[in-house]
Amino acid sequence: MNNSETKNLSKSKTDIFKLNHFILAVFSLCALVTTFFAANSNLGFQTKITVFLLIILLYLFCCACFYVLQKRRLIASSDDAKAEISEGVFSREIESKLLALEEANEFFGASLKPADMFRLVSSRIREIIPFSSSALFLINENNTRLKAAFADGENAESLANLETDIDKGLAGKTFVSRKPQIDKKLLLDKNAISAEALKGLNSAVSVPLYRDVEVFGVLTLYGKDAKDFDADSVLLLEAVGTRVAPLFLSSFAFEKSLFNALTDSLTNLPNERAFYLIVENQIAESQRFREKRPLTILTVDLKNFDELNQKYGHATGDRILAFAAKIIKGQLRQMDFLARSTGDEFLAVLPTADEAITREIVGRVEKAFVSNPFAVSRQEKINFALNFGAATFWKDGETVSQLLQHAHLRKQQSKSPEKSKVLWFPKEYVN
Repeated sequence: MNNSETKNLSKSKTDIFKLNHFILAVFSLCALVTTFFAANSNLGFQTKITVFLLIILLYLFCCACFYVLQKRRLIASSDDAKAEISEGVFSREIESKLLALEEANEFFGASLKPADMFRLVSSRIREIIPFSSSALFLINENNTRLKAAFADGENAESLANLETDIDKGLAGKTFVSRKPQIDKKLLLDKNAISAEALKGLNSAVSVPLYRDVEVFGVLTLYGKDAKDFDADSVLLLEAVGTRVAPLFLSSFAFEKSLFNALTDSLTNLPNERAFYLIVENQIAESQRFREKRPLTILTVDLKNFDELNQKYGHATGDRILAFAAKIIKGQLRQMDFLARSTGDEFLAVLPTADEAITREIVGRVEKAFVSNPFAVSRQEKINFALNFGAATFWKDGETVSQLLQHAHLRKQQSKSPEKSKVLWFPKEYVN
């Protein structure tokens, strides 16, 4: 509808409104005149009463009609106003972009980790509501604090991992009120977030994200200018929030299922499946650089673990395994990867480690077990040792199975009471 048509329609509605008032005024005047003449006429008393009742009924009927017409007009005006707002804010282009967010859940919801999902969502939102920075605040397990789990745009590094009390800052107010909020001069966030994180930013708008009826997080957008966000921004972000919440929830569920599939529940270490994924990638890297990038596979188990398990029970045996996992991992380098295999065996991937570095790492682990006895109870502590077996890429094999075979062989050799008098060979060399 163009401007001239809109003006003509508005003028027509105004004319009808004036006409309705004119008709009501004329009818009221006629009712008064009729009542006057009826009262001063020679009609009988019963007839006058009848005339008065008819005038009252007609007047009430006219007023009722006028009320209905006015109410319809108000409803129509309200609908027109909403339509104008909807047409202005939710244009066809915006609607198509909002629809794209909904469709993203079907394509990416069950296949992207939360960090990747947030970057995807942030880029899509920027097309709908321009902003300088964005952050996703999530509630902690105790429901006491909000943490900026992910951030994008300017100041992303400073915004990421920020924590605030549940009722502080714009995110806190949004979480508690369960309604979208605007902070045009960052008055709320300046009292809750560091100045470094807000450097160059002067406004913000946020929306709560729901899991069923519970709020699980807050999505916040930051702008450079105090006028970057307005009432339209709130409407748009509210529409965005309802669409991106399922995306984040699907992504969290995917990460949790992936974690469970690749993690040992007893020690919280990666499991054997994760070990194979990592070692394959490391072998590929070592193949590219050959001698420049050594790689060692280390197998470890606990000496006499079966005896300890039988003596102290399986519950204590599980505690011993968790204790051993913590000590071993604490002595590895940051780049090293430790996984639990089966039983009491652990597997370690040591990138860039040659034989000398491997001996150094093994020595650190052994010393750590000597200096950290395991507390069976308050009265009893025990020390236990480990068996190690190592295999180096290229020297001992070029595949995972070859390396593991040599590492297991050397671990078995370390258990022999007369190591120097016994020669050990892989099975394929026996015949």
